[in-house]
Amino acid sequence: MADFLDVADHLWRSNSVKEKKLHFENVFKARGALQPIHSKSQLDFNNIESVFATFEMAKILEKMPGHSVTQINDLIISLKVLIVETLQSTLVFPVTKDHVVSPIPYDNFCELLEFLATETTPNLKVSIITFNYDLAIDYALYRNRVVPNYGLNEELSRHRIPLLKLHGSLNWGTCPKCEEISPWSLEEYFSQYHWQLALEPSTVQLRLADDLSQKSHSCGTNLLPEPVLVPPTWNKTSFQMGISKVWKEAANELGDAENIFIIGYSLPESDAFFRYLYGLGTVGEKPLKRFWVFNPDSTGLVEERFISLLGPGAKDRFLFFERRFSEAIPMIRAAFRDFPT
Repeated sequence: MADFLDVADHLWRSNSVKEKKLHFENVFKARGALQPIHSKSQLDFNNIESVFATFEMAKILEKMPGHSVTQINDLIISLKVLIVETLQSTLVFPVTKDHVVSPIPYDNFCELLEFLATETTPNLKVSIITFNYDLAIDYALYRNRVVPNYGLNEELSRHRIPLLKLHGSLNWGTCPKCEEISPWSLEEYFSQYHWQLALEPSTVQLRLADDLSQKSHSCGTNLLPEPVLVPPTWNKTSFQMGISKVWKEAANELGDAENIFIIGYSLPESDAFFRYLYGLGTVGEKPLKRFWVFNPDSTGLVEERFISLLGPGAKDRFLFFERRFSEAIPMIRAAFRDFPT
């Protein structure tokens, strides 16, 4: 998250965003207008989460330097366009022998899920809770013939692994008639659209969000063109109608969990939402066997945040590993291979 806006700025200045350039300009001009705030307070405007949170608060207060109420509302739209375009442009999918494969290390991650669900004794129920908007894990599951359950009232009989995206997703749209959130499964998407492969491409982009308005809701109405993106802040009340089902499912999964592995999430101070979700969600009869956190942070700050989050029982099961996603996968697999239950 720390360099997300730097990447977006590079896309903007290199003229890689084309017709969406105005949205990028709106965001960066607004961020510049916020600089006087530093004379009286400290806010990290280099971090996309902090900028998103500030814009959302400005919308509630109807107050922001150099912006009218209408301009603030438009600014939220521009920020979401920036996030979508930056994700779609930078998350690339490798091409091998005319086959589009998952970004590294997501195929390995799917192998881990399969191992946990089928090769442990007893077989474990596995679920994924994520704050990511992108479609890396979605595509990896699709490629490995696993249909996710997004927790949005989809048909349950075919679903094996819950994929609960607490902040929304690039393939979730809103029906303007029913005001319901509707996911566009990759299985359905790829039945209508195909990868645009060049003669010798090394990577391709998945630009599903650009076509979101072509997806029909069950009522027959096409979805709005803007994906469902929930701000990574405490204030999620305006999104409760559609996405609270996902949060409830996440709380249920946490309550039943005996092993919790957190990979990459740094528990930022601004996201009090997770603290309450974890606190209420983990109320259950089953004691924790493992609470492991994998994060490349070497400052000790992330580890301290998680320690402050945990109660005495969870602290006894807590381990922090200064490791990246790709390094976490074999460590988790080894833990269940050597100590299955």
